[in-house]
Amino acid sequence: MEKIKCPNCGSESITLDLNKGTYICTNCGYVIDEFVIDQGPEWRAYTEQDRLERERTGSPITAKVHDFGITTTIGYSRSSNKTKIEKLRAIQNKLRVSPKDRKLVTYLSVLNNEAAKLNLPEYVKETASLLIRKIIDEGKAKRIDIYTLIAAVLYYSCQVNKIPKSLQEIKNNYGISSSELWKALERVQKVAKSSLEFKPNIKPTEFIPKIVEKLNLPPYISTKASELVDLMHKNGLTSGKGYTALAAASVYLVSTLMDAKKTQKDIANALNITEVTIRNRYKEIISNFEIEVKL
Repeated sequence: MEKIKCPNCGSESITLDLNKGTYICTNCGYVIDEFVIDQGPEWRAYTEQDRLERERTGSPITAKVHDFGITTTIGYSRSSNKTKIEKLRAIQNKLRVSPKDRKLVTYLSVLNNEAAKLNLPEYVKETASLLIRKIIDEGKAKRIDIYTLIAAVLYYSCQVNKIPKSLQEIKNNYGISSSELWKALERVQKVAKSSLEFKPNIKPTEFIPKIVEKLNLPPYISTKASELVDLMHKNGLTSGKGYTALAAASVYLVSTLMDAKKTQKDIANALNITEVTIRNRYKEIISNFEIEVKL
């Protein structure tokens, strides 16, 4: 494409004002051309996800389907030869899933169903689908219960996408033991870090608003508890600690100091964790910051 030059000053520094449809010289401000036709789409897209959703050339590409949604479907017809069309549709449906993809189809189907039960957003499902694909490709899904693996994948995907889901919540939903879930998580973490470079981005502060909401505490408790946990996180005091228990302990401490007290039992029951866990985290916080609490 030939470069446009300003007829007034000869500069090649030309910009297109899309709102007004004009070419303008940024050097001298001369309007070179007006009423320029926009050759692009009539919609705007600010992210890659927006662009995929608004394109009208087919369904968005998605990892939630075994063929990424790139498929051809034989439609219904009002013609007299309905029997032939139905046979073609049946053949097409069989051919769509090859024998080697059947396992992937099963896992993705279960994953989408379980993610829907947990009310997880679409981007978490996409992350989980990519993880499942890689796990199956590398043969890491062998000798492990499908629901245990799906639970571990969904939990890890929530961690990557900053969705505050606790391990206890996942365990209770699926009725699986801690040892089984940890084994599955170990496999998921290896695949995620080595092949996909997915790393957990969640911080303990992101669990606090949900806890405060469950306990019907005032908003300022959430603010102060977040400040406390954020300070601990920055100083490396949250390493190796369960984020749910740590957030719960900080809410308990701040609510006590600010005269909006909830008992450890109330918090433990609301979050489905033990009082001992909250008590241990609480003691660690007050010892690290030398806080004196008088009840």
